[in-house]
Amino acid sequence: MSSRPLLPHLRRMLHVGPYGGELPVALRAAASVAVPMLVLWATGHLEWSLYATFGAFTSLFGRTVPLRPRLTQQVQAGAVLVTSVLVGTLIAVLASAVPGTGWLVVPVAALWATGVAMLSHRLRWHPPGPLFPVFALGACSSVPAGLGQVPVALAVAVAAVLFALALTVAFARFERGGPGSVVASGAVVAPGPAVVPGSAVVPGAAAAGPVPGPTSAAGTGPEWTWSHYLVRYAVGVAVAGAIATAVGHPYWAMVAAVVPMSAPDASGALMRAAQRLAGTLVGVLIAWALLTAGPPPLVVIAVAALLQAGAELYVGRNYAVAMLFITPLALSMTHLANPVPVSGLVADRALDTLIGVAVAVAITLLTHERRQDAAG
Repeated sequence: MSSRPLLPHLRRMLHVGPYGGELPVALRAAASVAVPMLVLWATGHLEWSLYATFGAFTSLFGRTVPLRPRLTQQVQAGAVLVTSVLVGTLIAVLASAVPGTGWLVVPVAALWATGVAMLSHRLRWHPPGPLFPVFALGACSSVPAGLGQVPVALAVAVAAVLFALALTVAFARFERGGPGSVVASGAVVAPGPAVVPGSAVVPGAAAAGPVPGPTSAAGTGPEWTWSHYLVRYAVGVAVAGAIATAVGHPYWAMVAAVVPMSAPDASGALMRAAQRLAGTLVGVLIAWALLTAGPPPLVVIAVAALLQAGAELYVGRNYAVAMLFITPLALSMTHLANPVPVSGLVADRALDTLIGVAVAVAITLLTHERRQDAAG
């Protein structure tokens, strides 16, 4: 069999789009993670770092729109992220009090993924999809907690959201409404290939020029049929999580399944799955090298800020490259909040990602669903 048909796909997978002014967004995202972590370190509460990290992810929303709609998206997304942290912590409390109930995170996350996907598409979030909320719910559910931890998780997450909103306002003058700007025609000018986790844009596509804006205003209806949400999010997330429960971190499989299934068509989903898997397999080696060195917490926080900045610099240009930053970032934050043996941590991450990607690919090949507009 000739390798020529594979070459265009390989080039597309490895293509890195041009720099499009992402640096201010990257710096803001890094600061939104680093400052709350430094506060927790100074007060001796790094075990709360996951709650702060997921609140800080508020800053990642609305990067392609002007300040006012960006803040609207961030307030909405921040509320969902805080709720995700709260629900995940409540599951952790239940699992600590009643052994054997930790599996509940799988059906809860599947329902949550479905609802958030519908909400994000209806409200036209950028990035759309349930990636970050599912990640927050699953990760928080994996950290043992007592009932007294619930108000702490809520307060820390809310504080991180408010700080992220403040940074958005402070950085607005440097970001030119993006990177990417909304022009009079209603199109969003992309800085390069749009490869955003949970986004409906095909990763790795050499998208030059304007990307069509939403077909309708927020609130006019979902972009896909009901069956799309049920199959790709409810069923896909549940199956990936159920299979990975035996590994120990089912939420990583659920997150890995969500990313490809958010693509608009089969080609985009398969490309995103390949980029997710390849980037993760290399990223776990980076994380292993970092964490086995046993760096002090301040070094981990500094590296996490740099990794967050790197992720934002590349997530819109090549998703596989972005995963080289995202994977060690996620593992560092998990290890900081709940230290466990590093070798087992990175092995679980690799295996869970493989499970989630395999489920997403199977569903994609079986359904061949295509994105519809809001009227469809």
